[in-house]
Amino acid sequence: MEKKSQHQSSSLIRKTDGEDFSDLNYESGFGNSFSSEAIDGALPRGQNSPLVCPFGLYAEQISGTSFTSPRKLNQRRIKPSATHEPFKPRVPAHGKLVSEFDKSNSYTTPTQLRWKPVDIPDSPTDFIDGLYTICGAGSSFLRHGYAIHMYTANKSMDNCAFCNADGDFLVVPQKGRLWIATECGKLEVSPGEIAVLPQGFRFAVSLPDGPSRGYIAEIFGTHFQLPDLGPIGANGLAAPRDFLVPTAWFEEGSRLGYTIVQKFGGELFTARQDFSPFNVVAWHGNYVPYKYDLSKFCPFNTVLVDHGDPSINTVLTAPTDKPGVALLDFVIFPPRWLVAEHTFRPPYYHRNCMSEFMGLIRGGYEAKADGFLPGGASLHSCMTPHGPDTKTYEATIARGSEAGPYKITDTMAFMFESCLIPRICPWALESPFMDHDYYRCWIGLRSHFSYEEADNESDGELTMWDMEQRILCA
Repeated sequence: MEKKSQHQSSSLIRKTDGEDFSDLNYESGFGNSFSSEAIDGALPRGQNSPLVCPFGLYAEQISGTSFTSPRKLNQRRIKPSATHEPFKPRVPAHGKLVSEFDKSNSYTTPTQLRWKPVDIPDSPTDFIDGLYTICGAGSSFLRHGYAIHMYTANKSMDNCAFCNADGDFLVVPQKGRLWIATECGKLEVSPGEIAVLPQGFRFAVSLPDGPSRGYIAEIFGTHFQLPDLGPIGANGLAAPRDFLVPTAWFEEGSRLGYTIVQKFGGELFTARQDFSPFNVVAWHGNYVPYKYDLSKFCPFNTVLVDHGDPSINTVLTAPTDKPGVALLDFVIFPPRWLVAEHTFRPPYYHRNCMSEFMGLIRGGYEAKADGFLPGGASLHSCMTPHGPDTKTYEATIARGSEAGPYKITDTMAFMFESCLIPRICPWALESPFMDHDYYRCWIGLRSHFSYEEADNESDGELTMWDMEQRILCA
């Protein structure tokens, strides 16, 4: 059964000031079929495309999948989005956006990589100009793959909107709120929250707090969904009701010289029109922008021995055709209790067939005592060994096996994890913010192996397995 959204007053709805984000209303749920009207009766009853739409509006549909798939959104517009001049390559070109990764534009390395927080530029830079690709795999042309970007900005987008024709954006602000106007309504997204902007939607980003910085995962050819809970059962991790969807809001009136900036195949194109694209008076469907507050995540953890795999902290997943293998998982490491007995509680040393890109929103990360800072990032590619740094390991061992329960607080780290091996962009490898001493965080690890101790435990029958200085769990 369809449910109408709560409506803002007519005076607020009709304001052409896209900067007004007061008194926002949201619908809640994930994957629901929503219905929202800024004016009562704007949605046709009983059909999608009547001969004459209510209030003289236009009917328009945006589909995030093929027509034979059910995820559709129907919009009602003052003017259709096709009303614009032809697209032309943007001048100047944006040379640091990539959506097709190969030897001509990116590199591979098994070395552990880490970046310090990037400075926000002094010159005026909006969300579009401040967006740049770090790494990725696959191709938007082939509809399979992903890209990981970062952004730094210090000014709001002015008289323009951005549209990504390549894939879905998962936006993770680290510094400064984002006010995001979309064709379905407005989202306010703070650090500690995320927003997903599906492929094809037009949006504009304003910066109410001034300078802003953050991370973006882009996926090609699929969409994010909630992970299956399996043995966990009905409740836990990210609850569908905590995902928030904007309610209908529109701008009307002339906007001469308004520019649509479209990302298409990793390149930017522009088209001019004389009205705002945020002229959707009512909409319904389940292909829609949304946001989520990471503090509402319900983590699960070990209650006896050993350390759980990071997959238990998955917020959203973009699956592949192979069951249980993700094109990209969004995983978080929130505040939580650690209670495991006789257990090395930080993440264990490991090599993974998945590749892991990590970022830090606030606080510190439990496996890195130094060097991994809010706004920074690290990349551990397929089968590249990694784990706690020397200080973390030594401090953990020093506490001994009698360490009581304690809570990790004031932190929010995350990981983009993918089955595809990433290629790294040259400007990321050559960045002045590259931490060239990252490898040193493990150099201080010393051998704690004791031949005498092993000899005593084996009653004198020492095997080659006993003599290994490390235990390899496959």
